[in-house]
Amino acid sequence: MKRKSALLGGWLLLLGVWLGMFHGVSQARAVEKLSLKDCVRRAVLYNNTLRSFASERRAVAMEVKKALSPFYPSLSFSTLFERSDWEDLPKSDHASVKFTARYNLFRGGGDRALLKMKRHEWQASDFDFLEEGLGVIASVEDTYFAILSLENRLEVLKKSVDAALLHEKVARKRVEAGLAPKSDELRAKVDSANARVDLVRARREMKTLIHTLAVLMGVSPFESVVLAKERMNKEAGKKSLPELYEIARKNRPILKSYQQQIRKLTWEEKSLKAEFFPIIDAYAETGEEGPDYFPDKDYWMMGIELRYPFFSGFSTKYAVAQTRSRLEAKRWSYRQKILEVQKEIADAYEQLKTDEKVIEAQKILLKSALENLKVAQRRYEVGVGSIVELTDARVAATRAAIGLENARLTVVGDEIELRRVTGWFVPAIKEIEEESDDEKK
Repeated sequence: MKRKSALLGGWLLLLGVWLGMFHGVSQARAVEKLSLKDCVRRAVLYNNTLRSFASERRAVAMEVKKALSPFYPSLSFSTLFERSDWEDLPKSDHASVKFTARYNLFRGGGDRALLKMKRHEWQASDFDFLEEGLGVIASVEDTYFAILSLENRLEVLKKSVDAALLHEKVARKRVEAGLAPKSDELRAKVDSANARVDLVRARREMKTLIHTLAVLMGVSPFESVVLAKERMNKEAGKKSLPELYEIARKNRPILKSYQQQIRKLTWEEKSLKAEFFPIIDAYAETGEEGPDYFPDKDYWMMGIELRYPFFSGFSTKYAVAQTRSRLEAKRWSYRQKILEVQKEIADAYEQLKTDEKVIEAQKILLKSALENLKVAQRRYEVGVGSIVELTDARVAATRAAIGLENARLTVVGDEIELRRVTGWFVPAIKEIEEESDDEKK
């Protein structure tokens, strides 16, 4: 009996240790805080939309390898058995086994043009992936700083609720002392309820933002996300417009994608023009054949074949003209896209400079609203001011504090937008992909 009790105690002890370790690991995971860099890395590696673009890029890369096939000889093996029975002729059997090799000597440069075309198509798909990555990272950073800003707003709303409850308490005491009508207490209760409603709505907004960030990182919205506090360094906003234009010219993927599409159409036109030239192939064949099921006569042959499709209903001519028109259209679209990117940069730059001035105005407004709230509290406490004046002052102070926080968040959003339109995030995306490839190796 004592032995069984000792064993049971040992098992319970082990179970307690295991549960303690599991609880410790769970707590460690729960309190793990993600930095902005962590969120961006997870989004680049696991965002489903980006993974879709990456898969399309790999598919185009396979087309590049497929375009290399004409530069290698083609090898084939075949076997044949046939029986013929013609009227007034004896039946005859024929069997053969052969191995054939064929190599393209000349196709008017069409194979090389096709390879070049596919390579530029693959490079365009790579830039399309990077352009999509800019949007994903911008959304991640917007959401990240929106969560941090909302945490500050929650603190403001909590203080606002505390102030409303204090005002409700003061109003109740004045009503009980006969210094104020019952309507003051009711007004204070309504104001307190409105403050709590604003706090509840802000908490619901926080959950929505966390769900959004989780989905952007490619995880379930039910995953818990805890963020480390960071500040945005306004690096792009410190540069001049010409400097920003130059950064966009070097980094913006959409512009480079258009360049690659233009080069692709140029080589596509050359590939079509190759059909105006003859085709020259070299071939060699060896095998066995004979009149029986098992051929016994060896043979071999080699030669050069020339084919020249000199008329196909003008289809090649029209295909070349069509591609040339598409090439011209793409060049005009590229010029327009340059102007659109410059406009995006100019708009984002001016918006940033304007919103920075709004912050200063909001600071002055908040300072005035807080002073007004203090005056309203003193006036109501001594019986000079009304409850309406007090609640209005509290609402104005709360709105001013939230307005300042929103103005700061707007400037952060302007900085993120300026980075997106200039392609600022491209080096970071490439670095994350390279690190991921190294880890896989």
